Amino acid sequence: MASVNEEKRKDTPSPAKHVDSVNHEEIEDTALLAIHIAGLCMKEDKADVTFVVEKERIPAHRVILAARSEYFQALLYGGLEETKQTEIALQVPLQPFQYLLRYIYSGSMSLKDMKDEDILDTLGLAIQYGFPSVEKAIINYLSLHVSAGNVCAILDAGRLFDLADLLAVCDEFVDRNALAVLRHETFQNLTFESLCRLLDRDQFDAPEVDIFLAVHKWYQAKEDADADQYKKIYDKVRFPLMSHNELVTVVRPTGVLQSDQLLNVVAEKETLYKLRNRGVVPGENVVKDKIVWSQLYDGRIRCADVVLKKAHVINKIEVCYKMKSTDNVLYCVDVSLDGECWHRLAALPHNKPTEVVHFRAREVRYIEVTTSDKYEDIDSIKAMLHMKQKKKKLHSTSD
Repeated sequence: MASVNEEKRKDTPSPAKHVDSVNHEEIEDTALLAIHIAGLCMKEDKADVTFVVEKERIPAHRVILAARSEYFQALLYGGLEETKQTEIALQVPLQPFQYLLRYIYSGSMSLKDMKDEDILDTLGLAIQYGFPSVEKAIINYLSLHVSAGNVCAILDAGRLFDLADLLAVCDEFVDRNALAVLRHETFQNLTFESLCRLLDRDQFDAPEVDIFLAVHKWYQAKEDADADQYKKIYDKVRFPLMSHNELVTVVRPTGVLQSDQLLNVVAEKETLYKLRNRGVVPGENVVKDKIVWSQLYDGRIRCADVVLKKAHVINKIEVCYKMKSTDNVLYCVDVSLDGECWHRLAALPHNKPTEVVHFRAREVRYIEVTTSDKYEDIDSIKAMLHMKQKKKKLHSTSD
């Protein structure tokens, strides 16, 4: 509409000079009218309908509400039972309803002065009563003010009202701040549906033991949770991604898994490469930190250490060297999950800038590369989950 109006103004002859002062007066009158209408909000003066919300009586004006909202137009003038009533009971939260009512009368709303829960309830009312401008403004505001303390509530609202843009913002936040979200007290307020959605996402990248503890605490806080919900949420915890120590010292005492279930989990850990690990993208290098150097055996052997921020399932390590000689140099690649029990992947001579080691997929957090040449310089260490593509068989037919 704005562009159409602009075109019309271009085609209109220039007005006389005195029209400017008239327009200015009209603007002042319009502003004064808006102030007067805003002043009628929740006032008995000329009110012809009363809303009863949480036992509070709120006076209002039918014509103003109907002019501003198709919902109220249908409710107050559409021939419904409420059309003849002077008092109408609404099952809505009081404070958010008053916020929206002030917006209806004044055309403005200050979100920064509102509590998060009131903003979310106002969002629901804006959708219910048909105020898309309020809905859009609240979504934009929440997108800029997501935190560990409110993301669970926003996630619930986004799922309830099917707001894809808001859900995308929440997903991005929880992926970057998984531990903070899990450990925040508001995590226990998540609805069952939102919790299941969160646990199904591979990008929700947090240690599985922390996910289990948060889920267990969530279930204990839900007095109305049933056996079906119990099974569903614990089935979404990927127990084989935990260490043996975590299974024994953290999971076992809770009684969530019986002895035979624990044995099955341990057996499944042997085929861990088949599992979907959270946060793992095939082909993505999981080494983000710089190499830490140490000297071994009187400086004759150098060791390049890498400590990942969390354990990752990997099956390929690339070691890039800055070769200073053409002689073969012995190198060793060792990995560990806990930093205590190590597994040697390779102990081979090499004479090229990049060496690649393939091995059976396993959980790794610590990587060490040692070399017998103290002058050997390791440029980078890359670790990833390499997915082998199956070769397609070609079948030929003869006539």
